Amino acid sequence: MKQLSNLAMTDVASKKPTGRVFLAVLMALIVLCAGVALRNYAFVRAGMLRPDFDLIHQAYNFNLTLLPIILLIISAVFLGLALLAGLWRKTFFWVAIFYSLIALNLFLLRIYVTDIEPKRLDVHQIRLETPKLSEAVRLVHISDIQAGSIGDYEISIFEKIAELEPDLIIYTGDFLQAVPPATFDGEFPKLLELFRSVTPRYGIFAVFGDTERELYSFKPDALEPVQMLSSRSKEFAAGGGQLSVMGLSLYQSKNPEWSTRSVGDWLGRTEEATFRILMGHAPDYALGIEELAIDLCLAGHTHGGQVRLPFLGPLVIDSKVPKDWSRGFRRIGIPYLNVSAGAGSNRFQGLPPIRFNCPTEMTVIDLVPIRGMR
Repeated sequence: MKQLSNLAMTDVASKKPTGRVFLAVLMALIVLCAGVALRNYAFVRAGMLRPDFDLIHQAYNFNLTLLPIILLIISAVFLGLALLAGLWRKTFFWVAIFYSLIALNLFLLRIYVTDIEPKRLDVHQIRLETPKLSEAVRLVHISDIQAGSIGDYEISIFEKIAELEPDLIIYTGDFLQAVPPATFDGEFPKLLELFRSVTPRYGIFAVFGDTERELYSFKPDALEPVQMLSSRSKEFAAGGGQLSVMGLSLYQSKNPEWSTRSVGDWLGRTEEATFRILMGHAPDYALGIEELAIDLCLAGHTHGGQVRLPFLGPLVIDSKVPKDWSRGFRRIGIPYLNVSAGAGSNRFQGLPPIRFNCPTEMTVIDLVPIRGMR
């Protein structure tokens, strides 16, 4: 009996240190998680979601580069302890595996948000019926290629456009955001050649975005076949009717009051039977035109937020429109509005392309005559 009692005491004594080790490991994990949470809270408090792209870059590097390196170092420490310790070897080994798996997942997340989703180009298809046309017109809406340089992905965008065989292409701004050593002068001619590789019968119309100040100095014929519509419109016969495309200036697209004045003049010059398309870089202008006789409004700029968290949606859209307007097709009163999440990603100050739960996209909008009642 005495011998059994001694064995029981030995067993308890052997378990107590293991319990303390687990408690210490748990506390270390809690401290680490709290430190990570506080660091990210500091980014937000400093104005990351304003947005401040320098802080976004810092947060990206901290969470997807520095943090996994720290976790691998911690894993290596516990692996060393596992090799040295006798009693707690298995515990330390599994703790090392745990930290290394978290680090691996963060590295994989970095690859996904930087190299995979930003190049996963989705094509959305919309059918919009109208009594103003007697024949179908296929419109491709694309926005914000915003390339750091022109490469295989940008080429694939225009190959996809060619496959879609559009009658009309509308581009709502932000052509390039060159990342050194690439330059605007070196990359824009390549992008313009890609635009020239597609030949929609009714043309390519575009507006100025935030990233192409150099384009303001170009003469119109130097940008052909792209026609820049800034505070002006273009009307033409199409689909057995008339189409009028009005382009807002960058400032007008971000200011509903100023855009409404310009739009009012345009509506006064066009016939009611004309299918009216209004485009601007930012979607803010749509806040002032819900009751105007416009058929279709197009915009970009928001990139859909680029990072969209489950249940929370986009963290940043850099626009005053409701967050659920930051991408997609919807009716906003009389007009329909399509906001493109963009074919590219923000590259401000060398920021890597970052996308999560918000892949790049373009939209096909088939304008078709209203079907007759049966």
